[in-house]
Amino acid sequence: MSKKDWYIAGVITLIFAFLVFYRIGSFNAPITAYTATAENSDIVLDFGVPVSLSHLYIFLGPLDNRTFSISLFDLDKDKWELLDGEVYASAVFSWNRINVPYELRYLGLVAMKGETIINEIVAVAEDGSVIIPYNASDYPELFDEQEIFSPLYSATYWGGTMFDEIYHGRSAYEYIHGLKTYETTHPPLGKTLISYGVRLFGMNPFGWRFASAVFGILMVPLFYLFGIALFKNTFAATSVTILIAADCMHFALSRIATIDIFAAFFILLMYYLMLRFVQTNNHGYRHMLTLTIPNRKPISITASHSRVLLGLCGITMGLGIATKWTAIYAGAGLGLIFLWYMINHPPTKFSKLFFFCTAFFGFIPLLIYIVSYRHFVPGNPGGGLFKTIIENTVHMFSYHSELEASHYYSTPFFDWPTLHMPLLYATDPVRDNLMSSVNCMGNPAIWWFGIPCLLFCIYRFLLKEDLRAGFLVAAYLAQYLPWGLISRITFIYHYFPASLFLILMIGYVLNMLAKYQPWGKKVAYCYLVFAVIVFFVFYPVISGIPSDRDYQFSLRWLNEWILVL
Repeated sequence: MSKKDWYIAGVITLIFAFLVFYRIGSFNAPITAYTATAENSDIVLDFGVPVSLSHLYIFLGPLDNRTFSISLFDLDKDKWELLDGEVYASAVFSWNRINVPYELRYLGLVAMKGETIINEIVAVAEDGSVIIPYNASDYPELFDEQEIFSPLYSATYWGGTMFDEIYHGRSAYEYIHGLKTYETTHPPLGKTLISYGVRLFGMNPFGWRFASAVFGILMVPLFYLFGIALFKNTFAATSVTILIAADCMHFALSRIATIDIFAAFFILLMYYLMLRFVQTNNHGYRHMLTLTIPNRKPISITASHSRVLLGLCGITMGLGIATKWTAIYAGAGLGLIFLWYMINHPPTKFSKLFFFCTAFFGFIPLLIYIVSYRHFVPGNPGGGLFKTIIENTVHMFSYHSELEASHYYSTPFFDWPTLHMPLLYATDPVRDNLMSSVNCMGNPAIWWFGIPCLLFCIYRFLLKEDLRAGFLVAAYLAQYLPWGLISRITFIYHYFPASLFLILMIGYVLNMLAKYQPWGKKVAYCYLVFAVIVFFVFYPVISGIPSDRDYQFSLRWLNEWILVL
C-alpha cells in the first residue's frame, strides 16, 4: 500500500460512509413506557370535544404482536360501541398504524393479549394534524414524547424498525437489559455488536443501525487491501473498491440492524487473511510478542508472519460462526484452499502445524462461540451456560432444517445471480405521491456482469491453471453451492457473501483487460462509471429517502421486481 493507495481507499471510504450515514435513521424514539396488564388493560382517551380522527400510531415496546379492541362512546346512546374487536400492532420499536376513521370524543383502547408495553400513542386527525387528548395527563408515559413523532417521516424506516430489525434490534435491547432472548435462531454475536450501538446512542433507529453501518463501511478499505494483495496494482484495487461501494445490497445491509453485514465482513476478512498466508508462508518474516505478567519475568513468544496470519484467520472464522452459521460454509472453503496449499507446499514440521490449526481453527472458535452467549438469557433459565448453548444450538439446527414457511419475496438459490427477486424491506407513504422504500437488491450492472466474469474465472482456473482465479472461484462456490442443499425458504440476501467474491472476479477481468488490451482501461473506466450511475438510479428504492412513487415504479426492470407498493 503506497501513499496513493491509502489516499484512494480513504476517499472512497469517506464517500461511502457519508452515503451510509445520511438519513440512516432518527436519533430519537419514545423511551418512557406504559404497561397494560390483564388487570389494567383499558385506555380511555377523552379529546374534550368531538374530533374527526384518521388513525392512531402506537409505538410498541419490546413485546410484539399485540392485539387491541377499539371502541367509541356514543354520546346520544350513552354507551360504548365496539368499532373493531381485533386490530394488531405487530412491530416492536416502531410506529404501528391503526386506522380509526371516525368522529368521536371518547376513544377506548383495550389491550387483549396480556401484558402490552406501549411507549407512545399519537392521534392523527383527518387533516394530518396531531391531536393530544384532553386527559393526556392520565397517561403521562403515552403522551410525553409527542414532539418525536413526525407526520412525514416517523412511520417510515426513519422512525422505527423495519424487516428483521424487529428481531435483531429487539435482541440487542434484551441483551442490554438482561431480558429473556426472543430471537434464538442465530448465534448471539451479531446482536451483541448491534447492542453496542444502542448503548452508545440509545434505543433508536440510529443507535440500533450504527454497528451495521460501521462494519459495512469497514468493508470498503478491506476490499482495497484485498485488491492490492490479489492483483498487486492500484487500478484493480480501486476498481473492486468502487464496485463494492456501488453495490446496492452492500449499501442496504449497511443501513439495517441485521446480522448479515457482520457475517459477510468476517467471511471477507478470513479469506483475505488466508490469501495473505498463502502469499507469505515460508518467507521468513517473524514477529515477537512479549507478555508482561506482574511479579514475573516477561514471556516472549516468537511466531512467523504466516503463522500470525493463519491464527488471525482462525480467530476471524470463529467470530463469523458466532455471528451466523453461514460462516461454516466459508470455513469449508478455507479448508479446501489450505489443504491444496499444504499438498503443494508440504510443511517441514507437520505435527506443530497440526496442533496450531487445531487450536486456532478448533479450540479458539469454540471458545469464541461459547463467550458470545454471555448476554443470552434462555427462556427456561437453569442448567448453566453449556446446557444453554447446547440446547439453543440444537434448536437452531431444528429450526432451519425443519422450517416450513412461505414468503412472497423468497427465492431459490439458483435465482440469486440473475437478481430475479429483490427483497422489499419497507415501503411507506409519506405524502401526496412521495414514497419511502427500502429494498435489498444487488446492483444490476454488477451482478449481471459478474456472471460472465465467473465463467471466465472458472475457465482461467481449469484450463490455464491461474491460481488467483482458482482462489476466487473456490471462495465464491463455498458461499453459494451449499444453499442448494437447504430446504427452508431462502432470500436474496443469503447470496451477499458470495457476491463479494463475484465483485473480486469482476476486478480480475477488468485487470486482465487493462493489462493485455490497449483499449482495456478505457472500457473498464466506462464500466465503472456505468455501475456508479446505476447505483444512483436505484438509490431512491434502497435508501428509503422519500421520492416520487411513479419513478420508483419505473425501476421495475423485470416483471418479478416489486420495489414499491
